[in-house]
Amino acid sequence: MKKSFVSFARGQSQKVFITFSKKEQKIIEDFVKYVSITSSSEKRLENNRRTLAHFRFMAEKDFDKINLQDLRDYLSLLKSSKNTNSSQNEFKATIKRFLKWRFKDWSKRFQNLEDIKLHMKMNEEKINADTILNKEDIEKIMKEEKSTFWRSFFMALYESGLRPGELRTLTWDRIKFNIDGDVSEINVYATKTHKSRSVYIQQATFFLQKLKEQRDDINNPLVFPSVRDISIPITKDYVSHWLTRISKKVLGRSVSPYMLRHTRATELYTNANIPDKIAQKFLGHSKSMGDVYTHLSNKDVKEAMGKTIYKFEDLPEEKKHKLELKVDLLENKIKETTAGLKDALKLLKKFQEQNPLS
Repeated sequence: MKKSFVSFARGQSQKVFITFSKKEQKIIEDFVKYVSITSSSEKRLENNRRTLAHFRFMAEKDFDKINLQDLRDYLSLLKSSKNTNSSQNEFKATIKRFLKWRFKDWSKRFQNLEDIKLHMKMNEEKINADTILNKEDIEKIMKEEKSTFWRSFFMALYESGLRPGELRTLTWDRIKFNIDGDVSEINVYATKTHKSRSVYIQQATFFLQKLKEQRDDINNPLVFPSVRDISIPITKDYVSHWLTRISKKVLGRSVSPYMLRHTRATELYTNANIPDKIAQKFLGHSKSMGDVYTHLSNKDVKEAMGKTIYKFEDLPEEKKHKLELKVDLLENKIKETTAGLKDALKLLKKFQEQNPLS
């Protein structure tokens, strides 16, 4: 294993790749073909190819000779590199999937891959209670924007909590309008988790229906096609440029498309009436991210605590007794509400079992 982490410059991975033996090259290409079964993104496939070339280059030995210590050495160098947490996660996820694919004895050989741990902590400098959007921010942007296209995109992105890429590639046949009043259902397949899920929108229903009515290209399956080429989805950069421009204008700060998903996630995970499992399923998270998002609500928690803490030490006995009775009453109401929520969830579960979504 090399002594320091070497970052590839543009095009360097291909130069390194051709120095490998034909067998090593085939292993990489076979893995990329395997990944292509569940991902059609050329960029994702190329990232897998580049990561494996880098892993093989750093290990300085054939893939089949790599052992647990090699993996640990690589992870240690990766941790000390200048790569962001997100980039490190991509390296780790690819290598983990590769080792499971290549080695039948991966669990024993690499100690169940327990050393590969992803960075789950949110970047609190960029994502915090001051940077996520609130109701007023949403209303300001919607009021400023006049285009039905962008109003539909923005409201759908916020209300659905979809990943920007999931919304950019959305097709009309994935939307079931007005399944319950003005509530509509959007079915998506997440390439990140390889799972399908349904999300529900209400306010965005109006804008999406209006967008569909105004469209000239009525046979185009894409909801948000590219401006230059309507046969492909609108690009990531184009969406980012639009939102950056309008958010700076009306909010005085730059907002990224993914921030709307963070905003929605925060609303769901910090809502006491919504179980973590429901928020997790709605957002398409592989596991509950409640601990990641609830830190954003510290201000709300502090305010709530301030309203419910009673200081008894300096109170007259009569007033103290009245407050104690009030506390008891509130505790009983909380218990009754909790019991009611549990009953409601049981009824909801029973209803879902009897009326499964198609």
